[in-house]
Parts: sequence; C-alpha cells; structure tokens
Amino acid sequence: MISKFLFTLESGWKQVRSNSKLLFIVVILFVFPLLIMLVMQQFNAVATANIQTAEFKRTDTLHSSVSAVLRASDMSTVNRLVQDLAADSADLTSLRVYVALDVNIVEIVASSDLTELNATSTLSTVLQLGKVEFDQTFTVPLIIATGRIEQAVRYVETTEQSYYIFSEYSRAQTDIVLNQRTQDSYLLLTLIFSFLIGLAYWINRQSDWEKRHNKIKTTLDERDLFTTMIAHEFRTPLTAIKGYASFLQESTTMSPEEIRFADTIRESAERLVLLVNDFLEIARIQSGKLTIETKPVDVRTQIQTVTTSLAEEANTKGLQLIYTPNLQPQILVTDANRFVQILTNIVSNSIKYTDQGTVEISCELERSGLIIRIKDTGMGISAEDQKRLFAPFARVGGVDKTTTTGTGLGMWITKQMIELLHGTIAVESIKDVGTHIVLRFKQTER
Repeated sequence: MISKFLFTLESGWKQVRSNSKLLFIVVILFVFPLLIMLVMQQFNAVATANIQTAEFKRTDTLHSSVSAVLRASDMSTVNRLVQDLAADSADLTSLRVYVALDVNIVEIVASSDLTELNATSTLSTVLQLGKVEFDQTFTVPLIIATGRIEQAVRYVETTEQSYYIFSEYSRAQTDIVLNQRTQDSYLLLTLIFSFLIGLAYWINRQSDWEKRHNKIKTTLDERDLFTTMIAHEFRTPLTAIKGYASFLQESTTMSPEEIRFADTIRESAERLVLLVNDFLEIARIQSGKLTIETKPVDVRTQIQTVTTSLAEEANTKGLQLIYTPNLQPQILVTDANRFVQILTNIVSNSIKYTDQGTVEISCELERSGLIIRIKDTGMGISAEDQKRLFAPFARVGGVDKTTTTGTGLGMWITKQMIELLHGTIAVESIKDVGTHIVLRFKQTER
C-alpha cells in the first residue's frame, strides 16, 4: 500500500514538473496558504504593536497631565482632575496619586474612588518600578481571569513631596475587537484564496501568455499616452484660468471679497499647473523620453538666474537668500535648463520650509567636478524622514500638518534629473536646526 502511494506521488510529481501550468497551480494551492499564514502573523504583530504604542502614549499623556497639575496646583485641583479623567476614560479602572510618607509607606491623596482617600499602604512592587526612570511612565501588563489589564506608574518629585501616579486599564475590550478583526481578516483571505484557485484554473484553461503580455503592454502604452495627452490638455485651460484670475485681481470695480475669490482661483490654478507639470516630468522620466542637451555652461550664470527668480519669495518671508559668485568662471558640461530646474526646486524648498534666517548657496569647482551646497536655517529633517526624502509622494517633517502645500513629487523628480546629469545629492540635516544639501556633478566630455 505504501509503495503504491509513493509510486503514485512520484508519477504525479513528474507530471507536474513537465507541465508549467500545473506547477503554477500546485504552487498556488500549497505555497499560497503558507504565505497567507505568515502575512497574517506579520499583520497581527504590527497591529498589536501599534495598539500597544497607542495605549502607552495615551497612558503617558494622562500621567503627564496629572504630573503637571501636581507641580502647579493644590491637591483639591488634582483630585478634580483625577475624577474628570476617570469619568472620561471607559477603560480606566483606577487612577490614584500616592504621596511618599516614608521609605516604604505611601498614602493615597487623590483617587478616582473617593473612598480610598487618605488610606495608607506599603510600597508595592509596581510603585517601586516607577523609580527606575524618574518622571517617566512605566507600564506592567498583567493577565487576570477577566482578561488583560495594564498597570502604569510614574514617580514625580516636587520641591515639597515625592509622588507616585498610578493608573490601571482594562484592555479586555481592545483584545476582543482585535481578535474579531483577526478572524474577519482570515475569512477575507480565505475568500481571496478561493478566488485565486478559480483564477488559476481559468488561467490553465484559457491563457495565452505571449498574447496577454502583448495586449497588456499595448494597454499600458495607450494609458501612458492618454495620461500624457490629458496632462497637456489640462495646461491650456489652467493657463487661461490663471490669466483671467489675474485680470480679476487687478480690477478696480470688484469688492474685497470678490478679489479674495480671484486670489483663491489663481492660487488653485497654479497648484494644478505645478501638479500637471510634475506628472509630465514623471511620464518623460519613466518612458526615457526626457531630453538632455549638454554643453559647456558657466554655472555662476545659472545660479544667479535661480537666486534672482526666487529673491522675491525669500524677501516676502523675511529671509536672506545669499549667493556670492566666484571670481573665476565655473564651467560645467551639462544641460543648462535642467540644471536651473534642479537648483530652483531645491532652493525653493529651502525657502518654503525656512521661517527665519538665511538660505545660502555656494559653489566650488574641483578636478572631479562641481560641488554646490545649499544651506538653510529651517525646520530641518529628522533622520527617519531623510530615509524617505526622495520617495515619490513622500512629505516629511510633519508638513502634512501645516499649511505648506505640495505633492511630494518634487524631490523624487529632482533626484532623477540629477542622476541623468551624472550627479549625486546628499542631505545633512538636524531637526529644528537646518538642512545642508550637497550636489556633486561629474565633469564629463561634451
């Protein structure tokens, strides 16, 4: 019986190996479920980590609020705050403030349960953990019969007393919701898996890979052509809208509110034009149709062009835009228009994200090539944000929470153009201090 089973298994495996379509189906049927399980475990781990992080931040914020009031107000105010916080948090089962009476003795001076006030007890292990890091929230997860709970403590010292802020949360409801969503995800993935099985069967019966490949390629080419054409068509009416909005702004018969409407129309049209231009640049870059015409140029002239065009923008924000040209010509074989476009985008960004101080441009010509440095005293970029600075649609430094507009495409396009001009870009930045961008262009033959 066993030998017959092994023979059948071996015959089936040979047939599968000789037929690529059957091999594909076998992979779908056996490998994909394993991948689903792995992916689900990863999703569950990430979701759990995110929930725990959010829970800790919420607990830390609560403790910070109580700590601030402890330092600034009397105990009656602290008690009112504790009562309010307990009433507003459904999963907060206990909130107390202990005062240290002795080395191991504490007294409850504020509590969400008024019957506990002035009660004394010995210093518990959880409270002792609060001294591990002064004025930092320390959490301890526990599992009890009713589900998961979390206890947290912060040790606070004032000029008069030493305090322990203690809170206890019930996380049972959160776990129930997470488990339910995990089950829903498994159900959804099961449906997707069933769909893929059907799709694999259909592919085995119907598909002609070469024909489908050519068809998809043609469709993608037509889509890119359509996208480019639409972007071009958008520019004409948008330009007209900008023009007429400018006429309206200069009108002497319109009310201030109507002029404000015209301002909004013009600004919105300008943003749309910039967005369309970005999409066109992306289409040219990805299709390899971006033209580069190189010739020897004196980069001092190009940099001066950029600083002149952006001077008004810098002056409006009260910034100093500094560039001191070198006395000697600085010749680089490059595309002058693309060079100006690259520099304009970087300097414009520096001005946009700098509220006060300076934006300084310097240029040095070395044997290996040209080095341009743009320094600003703006908001800076954190180390984490620098990793995704050149990713498409990435907006860093918390600008999504500000009035600064943009699509996040500019730096990605800029980097592609720099590479087309045989250059590199590097960023050195400190959060809330400033940013230093270094461009290096190799000296190439014409």
